[in-house]
Amino acid sequence: MLWRAAKRLGATLTLITLFGALIWIFYLRNLAPNKRGIHLLLDDGRNVWDTSLWYEHLQYARQLVGDGGFVVELIRADDLDLERWQYFMDLCAALGITPILRLATTFDRENNWWNAPTADSDGSYRTLASDYATFVAGLEWTTDTHYVIVGNEPNHGNEWSGRPNPAAYARFLIDVADAIHAADPQAIILNAGFDPYTPNTGSQPFIDGMYYVDEESFLDDMIAAYPDVFSYVDVWASHSYPQGPFTLPPWVQAYGRDMLNDAVNRQHAEPPADIYNRGINGYEWELWKLSTYGIHDLPVMITETGWRHSESTDPNALDNTPLPDAVTVAQYVELAFYGNDGRYPQYPTSGWTPWADDTRVIGVALFALDGVTTEWGHTNWLSLDADGRVLDTYAMFDVLEP
Repeated sequence: MLWRAAKRLGATLTLITLFGALIWIFYLRNLAPNKRGIHLLLDDGRNVWDTSLWYEHLQYARQLVGDGGFVVELIRADDLDLERWQYFMDLCAALGITPILRLATTFDRENNWWNAPTADSDGSYRTLASDYATFVAGLEWTTDTHYVIVGNEPNHGNEWSGRPNPAAYARFLIDVADAIHAADPQAIILNAGFDPYTPNTGSQPFIDGMYYVDEESFLDDMIAAYPDVFSYVDVWASHSYPQGPFTLPPWVQAYGRDMLNDAVNRQHAEPPADIYNRGINGYEWELWKLSTYGIHDLPVMITETGWRHSESTDPNALDNTPLPDAVTVAQYVELAFYGNDGRYPQYPTSGWTPWADDTRVIGVALFALDGVTTEWGHTNWLSLDADGRVLDTYAMFDVLEP
């Protein structure tokens, strides 16, 4: 990362390199004092809202995140349509919001998983990486930085053709990052966010027939296969979800890992007592783990986090579990961002670091604004009908609206 950062700043590979890299890190951390963001589901990989609805949805996103705020949107490998996605970019530009593109593969409906990317005959992913790079560089961006996430939660079997492969994801990340950096000097590459709640199922599948790997083992195996893999990452993407998951307040945090069947990680290291991997500051464990590899000072973008709520326009929505109501979720979101200075005397004032106060965090994208109600009814920040028309906003909307 250091030489790549220095190159963007026009420094030479001398002592100026280190100075330039430090300036780049400072720049990223101070680029966006507005950290508010929201994850969009205009296309969730399985369901797609008609483009005629995009402007209305993005208007609500802008109302929520404010000027310069972030929006994350998934883009499938079989939908690298420059004209279609330039419309999205133009809407973001017109509304003054910052896009983050999450590059995905394709979804296999028969097996109910995301397909692992197709490798070339030599085991690399250069062909697909070239396709992604051509797409990213072909878009007209109006922001100074072009944020691109490479994949999603690859320690899940359902994100990698049923069985995670840390070495393969590491190679995929390297090839895609290399291609995009070469094609677009303003690109900022983020790793796929990992799921810290995922168990390690070892040599046996989970109850859904798929395999899973805990985040620590996955990271260790990535490094073992490609020791320099994280030098290709400019910003660390984190899925720092609250405990529960999706239900407990921000001050409830813990360290945990679940090793099932014959799973074992001989490289396991216990973190310091005050470092947690499960909770709204879970990125602190990830930064600590990266430091054990000699990697320091990566800015953090929380690209997924948030709470589900009991209300839904679709009572049969699949994301329904025992959930807090939207008013309680609104309070949790405000506390997570800004802390408790006495506004909520019934709640603690410590136990978490407010995102707004943490200089390591450059943005937080809550999940999610506008998914199809049959799947995302209890997750959405917008109350939608079955056709994607906005009926109302939930209580969380008001606490962040600028």
